[in-house]
Amino acid sequence: MEDLLHPLKLLLPLFTLAIYLASCGSCLFSYPLQVGLVLGSMVLIAAPFFPTRTKSLIVLSCFLYCFFLLLARGVTNSAMVFAFPQNRIVMLEGKLQEDSSLSRSGDQLLRLSLTGCTTKRGYQGSASGVVPVLVPVEAVLVASSDVHVWGQWDDTETILYAEGIQVLGIPPIALARRTLLEALQRRLEVSIEDAQVRSLASMLLLGQLSGESFLLKDKAILCGCAHTLALSGMHLHFFILLAGFFGKRLFGPFWGKRFACIFPCFYVLAVGPKPSLLRALGMYMFQLVPRSKQFSLLVPFYLTGFLQIWLFPFSVTSFAFLYSYGAFAMILFGRGLPPIPLLNTTLAIIGTGPASMMLTGTWNPAGLLYSIPATLLINLAMVFSLLTLVFGSWFSFPLGMVYQGMNALFTLGAEKIWMLSWNTYVLFTLLLLTTLVAFGYAKRVLQTKRRREYALELCLRFATCDQRAAAERGVGDDQEIWTELPALETGS
Repeated sequence: MEDLLHPLKLLLPLFTLAIYLASCGSCLFSYPLQVGLVLGSMVLIAAPFFPTRTKSLIVLSCFLYCFFLLLARGVTNSAMVFAFPQNRIVMLEGKLQEDSSLSRSGDQLLRLSLTGCTTKRGYQGSASGVVPVLVPVEAVLVASSDVHVWGQWDDTETILYAEGIQVLGIPPIALARRTLLEALQRRLEVSIEDAQVRSLASMLLLGQLSGESFLLKDKAILCGCAHTLALSGMHLHFFILLAGFFGKRLFGPFWGKRFACIFPCFYVLAVGPKPSLLRALGMYMFQLVPRSKQFSLLVPFYLTGFLQIWLFPFSVTSFAFLYSYGAFAMILFGRGLPPIPLLNTTLAIIGTGPASMMLTGTWNPAGLLYSIPATLLINLAMVFSLLTLVFGSWFSFPLGMVYQGMNALFTLGAEKIWMLSWNTYVLFTLLLLTTLVAFGYAKRVLQTKRRREYALELCLRFATCDQRAAAERGVGDDQEIWTELPALETGS
């Protein structure tokens, strides 16, 4: 069981805070030298108070500062900079950072990494940063495509409403991805007649939205379960488990786990480098490397975050990145506690609450009630969607039944809307964190007391257990036995 007060775990709140500051484009990242001096001064002041932990303190401080520099690089590269005043610019040129997504208005939303701009009079100049663009087209535009858009800025000059778009070039890999996604989408259209059921399968397998998708998605948002429909690490974990199931039976436990990496890697290449998918895939890959048994998820989590920010610096300002890492960091923070119902869901809501309020102005804790049944239905829907994609319309009927169950659940949840404010969130968070710290402190005190008394605690786990009935003088069905030996007496 992990130590709740271990330094690596105590870094998680700071890790989460840094990601939130980066998503807001905080001016703090414009002063890396000053931040380094302040952090170094704090280490010098704190070192005399922890003489036995000085080396760990220096290592953790260097870790924090390196992470800060990577975030600063992403924030700086994402800030919009133009060669001319922004209100004169009507044309932009750049590269798509990720696949476009359908908006409720029927337009495609792009995240465009800028390379150039043009004014009303035709003057051309350089540009950098990332800008959201709404384009009136129906087709999905794949990541890494070079495009040219023209239109007008909104009142806040943060979004460009494009009147037209010209695709200048598509790399071969992106073109192959588009061809594959279109082929899979046609397969779903042939196999599933109901448009709403087909939209669910397309969301869960391909991450593609259609006009029918918003009927279910809007209800999921109102009952706090929007994360179950967005393509995320939860969905990739389904494919990892599926590949691992077959891999272990074909190649054994050791090579089966490594074989299970192949299909998820191809899947991420096919549907695109979405932040949550990259996090889940990176953590799984790092877990296959020899590691510390005690903190098997913390180290892969940090390493994946470092690598992702280094390779995809523009992602630090996206809400998908914020939701993914904010939720999982809080889940890791609660590891080591005794099994508490809905603990992971509660921690995920705490981690993503500020992001929801930044995006919509409110946060919704209703997911505590509906996430468990919704997750079960989502897993069933993914099973039947995959079977339908492979074997055809034979499994479209059970998929339709699962869709009806999800629609009924989300409709029930949408009838009672829980949209709460910052005050309620702060109160809820303080109560939860106080409880977690109390658990961690109590556990640390108990461990210290046992060490001082030379008490020894043993836990025996059995791979198999005695299944005989009590009447046959069996030992029952216990697979885990805890015992505590008394303090050892030392000889005089």
